[in-house]
Amino acid sequence: MRARPSLGLLRVMALAATTSIAPGCSGPPAPDAAICRDVIHRLCLPVRCPVVTATFAVGDPCELDLRARSGCGQDDFTFQEPLTRDRVLECRLVLLRAGLEMQQHPDCEDVAEMIEQCPDVTAFLGGQP
Repeated sequence: MRARPSLGLLRVMALAATTSIAPGCSGPPAPDAAICRDVIHRLCLPVRCPVVTATFAVGDPCELDLRARSGCGQDDFTFQEPLTRDRVLECRLVLLRAGLEMQQHPDCEDVAEMIEQCPDVTAFLGGQP
């Protein structure tokens, strides 16, 4: 079993990466709809983790179903209290352990950890713990 960084360590790593590359970045931040869609995409990538199917009661098309449930299928989607953009970004970090490329499938243990540690995001996407 490989050692996995804790969510706290991931936060520190993300902050360090952000501050070290920030001067080279340009353009506006990703819209909320894109962030939400990215989380959904990573959860629904084939071969879908069994915990996703069980938690969200989805079949195919998983992405379209979760986008409709969450509302982030709309281009003007924005996160609303109590679920904030920062919270979703924090929870998304666990899914990025596999890599930043959208087609890199997160490890199913990481997906399960995100679902467990982020019940607010899970509920927002229509999941039942």
